[in-house]
Amino acid sequence: MNLSKIIALVKASSKNSLYLVVLFILAESAVFFTSLYLLKKLVDIVAHVQQHSEQSYRQILIYVIAAGVAGVVYLMIRSYSAYLVEAQAARVAEYVNEQIHTRAVNLDLSFYESPSYYDTLKRAMDSGAERPSLIITTLIELLKNAASLAAVGAVLILINWMLLPLLALFILPTLFVRLHYSKKLNDWRIAQTPLERKSAYYSTLITTDTAAKEIRAYDLGNYLKNQFVAIRKTLMKEKLAINLKRTRLESFTTAMSNIGVFVCIGFIALKTVSGETSAGDITLFLVAFPQSFTILQNIAAGISLLFQNSIYVNSIFELLELKDRLSEPREQPAPLPQQGKELVLENVSFTYPHAAVPTLKNINLSIPSGRIIAIAGLNGAGKSTLIKLLCRLYDPGSGKVLLNGTDIRNYDAHEFRKMIGVVFQDFNRYSFTAAENIYLGNIQAPFDERRAKEAAEKSGAATFINSFPKQYDTVMGRLFEDGQEVSIGQWQKLALARCFYSDAQFLILDEATSALDAASESGLFDTLREKLDNRTAIVISHRHSSLKHADYIYFLDGGTIVEQGTDQELMALQGAYAKLFTEKDLSTPQ
Repeated sequence: MNLSKIIALVKASSKNSLYLVVLFILAESAVFFTSLYLLKKLVDIVAHVQQHSEQSYRQILIYVIAAGVAGVVYLMIRSYSAYLVEAQAARVAEYVNEQIHTRAVNLDLSFYESPSYYDTLKRAMDSGAERPSLIITTLIELLKNAASLAAVGAVLILINWMLLPLLALFILPTLFVRLHYSKKLNDWRIAQTPLERKSAYYSTLITTDTAAKEIRAYDLGNYLKNQFVAIRKTLMKEKLAINLKRTRLESFTTAMSNIGVFVCIGFIALKTVSGETSAGDITLFLVAFPQSFTILQNIAAGISLLFQNSIYVNSIFELLELKDRLSEPREQPAPLPQQGKELVLENVSFTYPHAAVPTLKNINLSIPSGRIIAIAGLNGAGKSTLIKLLCRLYDPGSGKVLLNGTDIRNYDAHEFRKMIGVVFQDFNRYSFTAAENIYLGNIQAPFDERRAKEAAEKSGAATFINSFPKQYDTVMGRLFEDGQEVSIGQWQKLALARCFYSDAQFLILDEATSALDAASESGLFDTLREKLDNRTAIVISHRHSSLKHADYIYFLDGGTIVEQGTDQELMALQGAYAKLFTEKDLSTPQ
């Protein structure tokens, strides 16, 4: 159990409030012990009272009032203590949620292309932000129970020192069974995480709009549902089998602990017969013994719960302690150039983690400032991987990516990425307003409405945005109320507007017109140079209508550059590039 890490996490989430909670817990226990002591004194006085004694009346009255005051104070402290524990738990839950999302945001892209990362993320999310809070709550309850046990146990020890050890001895087996099966269930949970994720994937397909059209078009609903149900039944069967074994053992050990209770009762009964205990002790035993047994059971259950939640929280620490693979400059990052920017790839090769075959091999290309550079090739040629290297989402396995002659690994990664604006082929659709969709291109500066409208004009998005009653304040998509559904081509125009709105020097357009109609695509590329405002465009496409506007073209095949030159030069070569666009079935825009 990483209690030190958990306590550090709790302290970080709420500063000094943890100490206040502990202080109230200690005060609550102290007052509880005081009330028990006053009750014992009251019983002893009543047992030895002399009839019609004014002094006895006065003493009884004093102890009754004192015990009553102690009881009221105890209840008040207990109420405030419960509130403080609840507030502490809420702060911890919010802090853990924030830490999980912060780590998820800052991790390298490589993690999001790794199944093992999704296993780690699922376990962390399943552990829940509330578990650290439960651990602290459980720890506090254990402290309370320990303090209460000290108070009540001290009374039992005064009666007979063997009572408390006997109780503890009979309760320990149940605790060991619970700890053993908590670990066993956690090991099972870790082993079955991939299957849990698979069932969650089927559930997402069934219940969201991700595949709603195809599911209905191909009548896939029952098939997907049956796959989901089969996995859930397998997981349920395995989990119940473990729980059944735990229940059998726990029922036996619980029966043994109850036998222990009667052993203790028999023990004190024999002591009473022999006259070794007083009337006050017997009365106190009847009050303290059941409480001691309950407290010991609560402590055993608390330890078990603490252990179970702690091993779950380890999954959160597993996520938070993941290390980025992209290296940052060891010394002061190099300042970014202000003008005359040029990107160059020198002998760049790259192999994805866990892959055996390189995706890119010995790539050499130059992207000078103010030009339109195109990268062409069939699917799987390495175009998307090249984009990831240019955006520094990955670092090359060998070779260098240079900006004005400086290896981009010498720049701060976040600052460097501000120089790159990109419209990915699988661009995201944000269910925000049209204005916010565009503003996401440069959130570091205050929103500039005029600039956003100019970006929308350049991308062609202004036409449909202005047709909405709320125009730029219209929520895109039907995910939320009052949202406006738009076509995939209109979403793509919004993504283009976001790119144009950015301050980036290099704009990467990865199949950025794939969803546009022929007229929109032609209009964009016919005036692309004008829309760039002296910035550099990197066009990735397999459409001749897009590529022919480029100043220079690199043609990839099998992860290497096999041809390069202008469109006219490459067509004249009659090589792979020309073949791609002279075969009728490939030259027709899709």
